[in-house]
Amino acid sequence: MASVTSKRNAMPATTTRLINRIWGEYYSNYSPEDSKESDTCAMKDDEIDEQEEGEEDEEEDEEEHGLVIEQTVKPDSGSKQGTLYCSNEEIEWDGKAVGSMPGGGDLYKRAIVRGSTVSVGGSVLLTSDSEEYPPIYFIEYMFEESDGRKVVHERLLMRGSQTVLGNTANEREVFMTNDCLEFELADIVQTVVVEPRLMPWGYQHRKSNAANDKVDRARADNRKSRGLPMEYLCKSMYCSDKGGFFCLEIDCMGLGSGFCQSCKINEVQKEKEDFNINSSMIGFARMGTEYSIHDFVYLGPRHFGEDGKTSENFKGGRNVGLKAYVVCHLLEIEGVKARKQADPESMTVKVRRFFRPEDISSEKAYRSDVQEVYYSEQIVTVPLLAIEGKCEVRRKQDLPFMDAPVIFQHIFFCEYFYDHNNGAIKQLSAHIKLTPSKERVVDDATIRKKKGKCKEGGSGFDEQKDASSSNHLATLDIFAGCGGLSEGLQKSEPAGEAFKLNHPEALMLINNCNVILRAIMTACGDEDDCISTPEAAELAAKLDEKEINNLPRPGQVDFINGGPPCQGFSGMNRFNHGAWSKVQCEMILAFLSFAEYFRPKFFLLENVRNLVSYNKGQTFRLTLASLLEMGYQQVRFGILEARAYGVSQSRKRAFIWAASPEETLPEWPEPMHVFAGPELKISLNGKSQYAAVRSTSTGAPFCAITVRDTIGELPAVKNGASTTTMEYKDEPVSWFQKKIRGDALALTDHISKEMNELNLIRCQRIPRRPGADWRDLPDEKVRLSTGQVVDLIPWCLPNTAKRHNQWKGLFGRLDWEGNFPMSITDPQPMGKVGMCFHPDQDRILTVRECARSQGFSDGYKFAGNIQHRHRQIGNAVPPPLAFALGSKLKEGVEGKSGR
Repeated sequence: MASVTSKRNAMPATTTRLINRIWGEYYSNYSPEDSKESDTCAMKDDEIDEQEEGEEDEEEDEEEHGLVIEQTVKPDSGSKQGTLYCSNEEIEWDGKAVGSMPGGGDLYKRAIVRGSTVSVGGSVLLTSDSEEYPPIYFIEYMFEESDGRKVVHERLLMRGSQTVLGNTANEREVFMTNDCLEFELADIVQTVVVEPRLMPWGYQHRKSNAANDKVDRARADNRKSRGLPMEYLCKSMYCSDKGGFFCLEIDCMGLGSGFCQSCKINEVQKEKEDFNINSSMIGFARMGTEYSIHDFVYLGPRHFGEDGKTSENFKGGRNVGLKAYVVCHLLEIEGVKARKQADPESMTVKVRRFFRPEDISSEKAYRSDVQEVYYSEQIVTVPLLAIEGKCEVRRKQDLPFMDAPVIFQHIFFCEYFYDHNNGAIKQLSAHIKLTPSKERVVDDATIRKKKGKCKEGGSGFDEQKDASSSNHLATLDIFAGCGGLSEGLQKSEPAGEAFKLNHPEALMLINNCNVILRAIMTACGDEDDCISTPEAAELAAKLDEKEINNLPRPGQVDFINGGPPCQGFSGMNRFNHGAWSKVQCEMILAFLSFAEYFRPKFFLLENVRNLVSYNKGQTFRLTLASLLEMGYQQVRFGILEARAYGVSQSRKRAFIWAASPEETLPEWPEPMHVFAGPELKISLNGKSQYAAVRSTSTGAPFCAITVRDTIGELPAVKNGASTTTMEYKDEPVSWFQKKIRGDALALTDHISKEMNELNLIRCQRIPRRPGADWRDLPDEKVRLSTGQVVDLIPWCLPNTAKRHNQWKGLFGRLDWEGNFPMSITDPQPMGKVGMCFHPDQDRILTVRECARSQGFSDGYKFAGNIQHRHRQIGNAVPPPLAFALGSKLKEGVEGKSGR
């Protein structure tokens, strides 16, 4: 793995010509009025408090905006080539029938419609209520019904401007969809030339693809100047419900055999969603999952609320009322007399409840494993629709080996019986069987053999010691920061030092990424394709021969990941005539240029959640457009919440995946821990939204990780503590503490920023209770050691509170049963995230406590002074979230996940 930790400055980005053209063409035609009509990607998250988040950027525009559909083609009565005129000429088949429909009717390949030929595999416009935006359809097959009706089965082709790309789309590109319809041939008004095309993939095809694209663009401009109909390209499929673009399955398109890939996909999806009970009526299928008597299942926690009522809502940043799914044993299916009359709405199931540690007591929850459950004699009847999924319960010795910061398997262990009537706990009788199926045991044996350690803070995926080298990806981590996917750091040297401390096997490049890209392209003889400043070229030329020889070359990089610095994006919300000069300084252009030049198999971009709404969504859309223009036919986008993956911190991040046509695009990792928050949606147009994963506010397989779980056993230190290495003193208590310690023998970086005398006094006067902050300070004056008398409450807070949500959280204490606020680069009581005081101790959180809130293991090292270390942590992607993403990438590499 190679890592580029880049110094940030105002130097315009070094780019390839392709990236420069895509972004330059857009901004050269940019008008400030454009942004008013193009905010199609704003994320909807009205319940998130901006101050609590602590994002160091301007507040995003969260209002709903409709998609502006650009007109790209109209029926053109003045053109001759490929146009069908509206006349009363006969519509007839061209040639003999080539087969029969399964339900009756003859299949044909071609037809003559008002004097012009319409063919299977071709594309047409149909009559439309809105002639301004006539839909384009791809013909899958044509047939004649028994009554003589001539019918065409078609799939909708969506113009780029109608997708999430909006006005950044290539006007000549259309995208296949899974929406299909049947029309009569008489409804066709015009043929359209659409060429399905799969581009040759790889860095070795860059120049030839660029040459072909130049020819295509010149031809398109020529046709446009002559008033001829536009010719389109189709290279990918667009699925708004999956949040991305996917490989075009050309081999399954336009067969003319009565088969439609879209119909098949929709049919399979409908079968998954349908409810079916099996013939013996002891099992059923729902939402694609099969259930049988004696299965272990999840039930929604609301069905076990006190007195049958829903559990109380999540309030005040605490985990009160926030419950994981209830694990149950399915004993009986009730309410069905006949298979055909089975109605899931009226059916019930009888289940045995397994209690979790948190159901018994808070102390039991703190000291127990999150995978532990307790057998009980509580048998209840609940609606069948209360079932949320399947899981397994085993003896502890039957658990699969797992040495990772994230739980993905829906497996629990049970060793004890819990009497819910009197609270007694005793050893579970040996005659109660919890043995898994033989098939699953074999799978777990395989997992136990292959599983290896994941180095937190790196790319996140498992390193299989027994795996073949073909399953390893040569990785280039750009803007690497201290070792994980990162946003980039203001001062990169300490971060680079931290990366080297934790990843000595990696090649570390600490330099301006613009200089590195220029040096690589020059060394490969591609300086003519590189656009950079004279300064970048001069600095690249000064690199010594050893440095240049160590630089990666195209063909040596399989995976590029990183988080280009985002701070400048917020300033892009109000462009003037100098918009393009500002954009050129954004590191996202350099980041995309690395990907365009190396053409890795996989690409992953991480950024703040507001990436989707910066500059009215244009930055986000141009990034997607760039990846598609490179030839990535698989591009997926989404927003994930780190706390749902096993950390005690609210941290939302936007991600963009891309995979080459030859690879499998990873799925998003399933959220496994409960977290109070809405679905993180991206608005695709005025009518639809997309969420990468579901919200876990109503339940998830595992409980939330709390502040106590995270730092509860760490030794007490004082304000300004500076001892960098010390003993732990106490053994780890919680499941999280045991995981996070790993093999660390000593506690490092348990150091705290020193507050001045006044702020220390304020901290000492803040009550040790949940939610306490500056509003709990007494309205009085205090005398400092210098003799100066000052207000205990900062004057600005009460006088501006109405305009700033009461400055909630400033000078605030964390709640043992709650979660950390979003990690920031400089914790201070008057900062963006002022809730930075320890729950019980009078000090700011230590570096190690902040690192744990992000999911960094105790063995992970940071470098520089205390400010540098906080910055490295605050800018990093939580390693458990990176691990979750990397695990899905691993599945993609091994071909386990579907496209």
